[in-house]
Amino acid sequence: MAVHEGWRRNGSQLELVNRRHYLHEGPGDVWEGFEAWLMKEYAYDPCRDLLVINGDAASWITACREYFGKRACFQLDRFHVARELRQCLSGHPRWREVRKKLAKQDEEGLLVELNSAVGTLGDEAKEEQLAEMIRRIESMPGCIWDYREWLSAQGVETAGMRPMGHAESVMSRFAYRVKSRRSWKDQGLWAFLKAMVAQIDGIGWRTGQLEEEEPQRAASAPTKLERIKQAKRKAGRLLVEVMRQNIPCLQRSSGTPIYQALSALRNGGWM
Repeated sequence: MAVHEGWRRNGSQLELVNRRHYLHEGPGDVWEGFEAWLMKEYAYDPCRDLLVINGDAASWITACREYFGKRACFQLDRFHVARELRQCLSGHPRWREVRKKLAKQDEEGLLVELNSAVGTLGDEAKEEQLAEMIRRIESMPGCIWDYREWLSAQGVETAGMRPMGHAESVMSRFAYRVKSRRSWKDQGLWAFLKAMVAQIDGIGWRTGQLEEEEPQRAASAPTKLERIKQAKRKAGRLLVEVMRQNIPCLQRSSGTPIYQALSALRNGGWM
């Protein structure tokens, strides 16, 4: 699971604040283990802090609604919803309106459009898929809404918050590395995932344990201003060599007329 505490601007880009990844170990409940991890890594307070969870409709993911109750808002990942709707309704007369409702995160309007399409698809498999999606959305009120509305209702300031949608990019990143023409033993796969998380999160990996990078290592890293100064010094040293190699007259010996002429100009104050 990818976890973060919001967004911040870094130049022209947006980056996630305090992004970390949780890997569940052992046979225990996923959300119980996740909550304990949050307490350790983020000083999470179950009685005070709110959670926004974004994911697909897998049963183990939607179980978060029951586990966290009113302290969490669950949203179906828009990528998965849009993909499933496209499979059912692409080319259908209601498809354009369905897309508009989903883009606006208008849950009630989306359900109206989906119900209006029932019985008009001309394909039994698509009809069953559509009916299942309608039941899924109706069973989880708020799963399409904008989570910022939920937070605002809890008294949380939502200025600067972005739409959810990180789940699919996280899944794709890990899936590409572990599924692309590879076969794994459980032990090797687990070790690789831990190492990958350590790399992404900027955590050291030593003796099978995740450890924070040494503070002195970060402190010794050159600042942006220092890097600019180093680049300027290097450019100055390279300039002389570049000029010498690209201006033929500078490659001649000191006894040639052109060398004497340039020396005279320099001595006369022209150079």
